[in-house]
Amino acid sequence: MLASSAFVLAALTMTGIYMKQDAKENTDEGYTVDFTALENNVNDKLEQIADNGTQGDLTAQNVTTDDLDYQPMPLEGDIPITEQVGSGEVEIPGLTDGMAKAEDARENTQVGETQDRPASGANMVVAQELHFSEEEGLTRPVSGDVLLPYSMDAGVYFATLDQYKYNPAVVYSAEVGTSVAACAQARVADIYEDARLGCVAVLDLGDGYQAIYGQLGSLQVSAGDYVEAGEILGTVGNPTKYYIVEGSNLYFGLTRDGEAVDPEALMNGQ
Repeated sequence: MLASSAFVLAALTMTGIYMKQDAKENTDEGYTVDFTALENNVNDKLEQIADNGTQGDLTAQNVTTDDLDYQPMPLEGDIPITEQVGSGEVEIPGLTDGMAKAEDARENTQVGETQDRPASGANMVVAQELHFSEEEGLTRPVSGDVLLPYSMDAGVYFATLDQYKYNPAVVYSAEVGTSVAACAQARVADIYEDARLGCVAVLDLGDGYQAIYGQLGSLQVSAGDYVEAGEILGTVGNPTKYYIVEGSNLYFGLTRDGEAVDPEALMNGQ
């Protein structure tokens, strides 16, 4: 600071001397500037600075970090490898402190969110272990009469097709809108559309057994749902073109390990 002040005052002195030599006085609209007074004032300032300096000279003094109101950045050679620029570990008081606190808050928030957030699929129904035995039997899906019986050893006459063919299921006569019940405790394994059977729902009963419902209208369940025996799945829909003559009905089949089984033989009360 002393060196800088001395340099400025010396420059002002030289400027004043030069202007004094060029003209003793400079007059503008009747005002006179006395450069002699300016020179004397500069000389007084130089003497004052000299008196305040160490040993009367204006040489620059060594400045230590104790004289600064901030922590200077160290030279590259003095920085430990783990604190080099770009390492992410350089600390700047007043700046990185706030950044560190913000980072800690963000990490804590993420940890809390992870702990509070339900795991993927947590809203899904917990898987249940299903079992079905022939001794327990089946609940009748509708109360209508058998329209076309199960038959895999002799042909059954289909009036709409006007032909005899094997029938791997029981076709029950039922009015459109009739409620359709689950035949046992089960999981809805699949729901799809079929040209011959219309809307189809497949129920997994467990132990290799599956029930196939066809000719359905509206549904109250979705794939993946678990149902209890007697629970309403939906209603009977309009028959497809393959059952126009037979009329509205419920197609109900049962398989065990993929092989057709006569559902009527397992109905409760049979």
